[in-house]
Amino acid sequence: MSETNEEEIVLQATRTTAGGKLFRLLIGALILVSAAAQFALVPVMPVYARRFGLSGFEQGMVLGATGLATLVVSVPAGTLSDRFGARRITLAAGLLMALATAGQALAGDFPALLAARLAFGAGYGMVWTAGQPAQAGGPPALGGSVAAAGVGGVAGPAASGALAQSLGLAVPLLATAVGFVLITAGLAALAVRPGPAAPYQASPSGRRGGHRIGQAQRDLAGAVAAVVTAGLSTGVSALLVPAMLHAAGASSGQIGLAFAAAGITFAVGSALIAAAGRRAVNLPVTCAGMLVLAAALTLAVVGTTPLPLIAMLCVTTAARSVLWTVSYPLAAGRGAGAGVGASVGLLNVVWAATAVLGPLGAGLAAEHLGAPAAFGLTQAACVAALAVTAALTWPSARIRRAGQVGHGLPAEVEHRHRLPSRADP
Repeated sequence: MSETNEEEIVLQATRTTAGGKLFRLLIGALILVSAAAQFALVPVMPVYARRFGLSGFEQGMVLGATGLATLVVSVPAGTLSDRFGARRITLAAGLLMALATAGQALAGDFPALLAARLAFGAGYGMVWTAGQPAQAGGPPALGGSVAAAGVGGVAGPAASGALAQSLGLAVPLLATAVGFVLITAGLAALAVRPGPAAPYQASPSGRRGGHRIGQAQRDLAGAVAAVVTAGLSTGVSALLVPAMLHAAGASSGQIGLAFAAAGITFAVGSALIAAAGRRAVNLPVTCAGMLVLAAALTLAVVGTTPLPLIAMLCVTTAARSVLWTVSYPLAAGRGAGAGVGASVGLLNVVWAATAVLGPLGAGLAAEHLGAPAAFGLTQAACVAALAVTAALTWPSARIRRAGQVGHGLPAEVEHRHRLPSRADP
């Protein structure tokens, strides 16, 4: 091999590595902007309700449209990304979200608005399912994605509320559509070597393998319970808190600031959990987050004035940062026979179901029973999910101790054996 060819190979490898890093950065930016667009609707929902004469149930349909579309696309997108790679699906998702966001900006009635949100939800579900394997970072990268989404959750409501109040509803949406186009174009322009499809893991056999399967099933069930808790509370708060603050005299900009303040707690909490790495990815941490969230909902059950509502919003959002950041790595890190894309797709289906049922149920409950009762019902569902997760935590710890004693391995050696796919950050 000539010296020139060797230099070309080294240069190509360097470009591929740099391109891979930039690709992951742009994927993170796509997730951030998609989360911003998802939550940008929240502070301006009362404006849409007044403009189009929407009932509580119709507002719930608009807020739940993203979840409904995600429910449909998540499993197919996850399966395709595991088998054929995720880049093409991710690029299509970016373009679809750009078109859908522009369509929402131009919507002149309820059907057009609902259709635009459904299209956006399809792209949103594709990004959250296929965009994770596209990063090629494995389960540890999932926590970073949630942190990026947390930043978007801060920027989206703040910018949307302020810009909509001063420049109109269409301006922040059109600006977001342009952002989607630019990010997607950057992803398409990068010449990044595609990674291999996620392998399907063979089911382990033997006593120790049986313990791993059992733990994987408990982790997945705990992750599902965490997503149910986080998803239901998100949908209910997104629908009822803006309406209650608007009724108390708050403007769209002020509502946006309240959700942005809550979003800061999400970004900080998510970053801290992601920095803790695998030490935080376990069922006890999940239980703690669910307990704090369920307890904080009491503030909305017993009080309807702005101060307790905003306090509830901030505390529950901080608790959700723990649940979202832990749940995806918890489900994907021990995959028993499924790829990362399929595991993420399953959680996205669960989230989508709660994103649909949460706003719809809250709208109906608020119309017939009042907003405090709607929060009370949500709290009851969260307590039930907490009870399930707590029941899973005890046998998990007992089996882990039994495995260490039975095999005569030091705790740190057994821990490395049981968590082969998780790495320190």
